[in-house]
Amino acid sequence: MTALDAPETRSAEQRWLAAGLIVVGLVIAAQFVGGSIQQAASNEPSYLERVETCLTERSTPFEAVTGDLIALSAGRGALRTNVGGNHVTVALGSSEDDAKRIVGDYESVGSPGARLEQNRKVVFLWDQEPTADQHDFMVLCTLDAQD
Repeated sequence: MTALDAPETRSAEQRWLAAGLIVVGLVIAAQFVGGSIQQAASNEPSYLERVETCLTERSTPFEAVTGDLIALSAGRGALRTNVGGNHVTVALGSSEDDAKRIVGDYESVGSPGARLEQNRKVVFLWDQEPTADQHDFMVLCTLDAQD
């Protein structure tokens, strides 16, 4: 009889094998749960779609941005709409740093002044300086995208 055949050795091996199988089972379960969560998250509308939904619910037409390379470079998309007679380009940055970059890019090609505003991850470029009501309307419709 060798040392490997001793009952204590086999018992220890069986414990390690059982522990290993439990760990493998936990990893598989975690991957399943993670995959389910990721799949559920992928069914959620994008931030741009949420802004579009808000505008649609408030009978405010919007369109895709064309010809504005800065807005088109926004990480989560951009759109153009008209709020109370004042057109605004809305660029949804993927982060606050992305939004800062967009603001910097706009400032480097002109001085938009009060027509340009960053709200966390969202950048507004208005054709005319917005009224408080126009500004508040767009902030409301972009609340989800600001986080």
